[in-house]
Amino acid sequence: MMARKIIFIQYFIIFLGFSFPGSSQELKPDSNRPLKNTFDDEIVWFDAQKEPFSLVGFEWINHDSVYRRLPVHPRWELTEVVDGLAYHTAGGQVRFSTNSKRILIKVELREKSGMYHMAATGQSGFDLYIREYGFQRYLRTARFPYDAIRYQNELFKSDESGFHDFTINFPLYNGVNSLQIGVEKGSIIQAAPAFSFSGKIVIYGTSITQGGCVSRPGMAYSNIISRKLDAQLVNLGFSGSGRGEPALAHLINQISNIGFIILDYEANANQTIVNTLSPFIAILREKHPDTPILIMSKIRFSDAFGTSNQELLLSNLKFQRNLVNDRKAAGDKNIYFLDGSQVLGDDYYECTVDGVHPTDLGSKRIADALITTIENILHLQNLNKL
Repeated sequence: MMARKIIFIQYFIIFLGFSFPGSSQELKPDSNRPLKNTFDDEIVWFDAQKEPFSLVGFEWINHDSVYRRLPVHPRWELTEVVDGLAYHTAGGQVRFSTNSKRILIKVELREKSGMYHMAATGQSGFDLYIREYGFQRYLRTARFPYDAIRYQNELFKSDESGFHDFTINFPLYNGVNSLQIGVEKGSIIQAAPAFSFSGKIVIYGTSITQGGCVSRPGMAYSNIISRKLDAQLVNLGFSGSGRGEPALAHLINQISNIGFIILDYEANANQTIVNTLSPFIAILREKHPDTPILIMSKIRFSDAFGTSNQELLLSNLKFQRNLVNDRKAAGDKNIYFLDGSQVLGDDYYECTVDGVHPTDLGSKRIADALITTIENILHLQNLNKL
């Protein structure tokens, strides 16, 4: 009799709109419906593409008005896969200053999350950094149903007023149709301070470059470099498809004010890099004869040494190092090589999700190695100018 009463009460509560965990009637979020907005009376919303917000990583957005890392109609033909991946917003940032005590976002994504080896927060989320005492500090990652297309979230809430500089990092493995930023009514939004690093750093590469498979956008190695060097980064990593196509070199040449170029695409071109790297560099040098170019060989995968891949790995590493040395001997003084097989350290096997794609730990080690190398190159250049 008691069991019947419990069952009756449970179904009566479900009828009223509640549910019990594990119940077949448990409510699930509608991925195509925005989360309920409880802040309309307090918050004013702005399109992130409008001033005074500053967008980073979308070099053609002023022309195309689309969150995309390559032009919508490029002069050079792209592969179908690269064309699709260009909508992934890896490395994208929106920067601004405000005295608002609250910051919210409204998001519409291009597709649902669903990668087996990458958290939805990294694939489709945004995260927020605040500048304090000259350094960017992580605050919060957006929370949303893993299969959401649209979501709304509060990323910042403070009891204290005052201006702060903020950076919001875009998703790494999804596209963004729209982004609105909400602040308190009556607050002021201003443009963010300029980057202290002179020129843009462009990184061309693979899924690893794109950010696979870190837990949140700020942990992609391009974003780590951006905040550590206070530099504007352009992330041109294309999952499985960064193979040294000439079209990408030509498109890099269209980017204004490049101060540094990193090529990190061996992992997608094990068999072909010996044929593509030299022509790729030659195209870059047509527009950037003196810009520092850093070639980084492939990071060490968990099974890299002790397998049949070892011979090819060492051969490609030697090829890239020799190519750099040959170009230097021929007069190209601003080309450099970094041995990627060493950047993860002796415990490289602990640095990936699946033996290939870095975790946050692996991504940070890549960033640290690149930051040190970039700083050493720039220091050397400054010495040569004396």
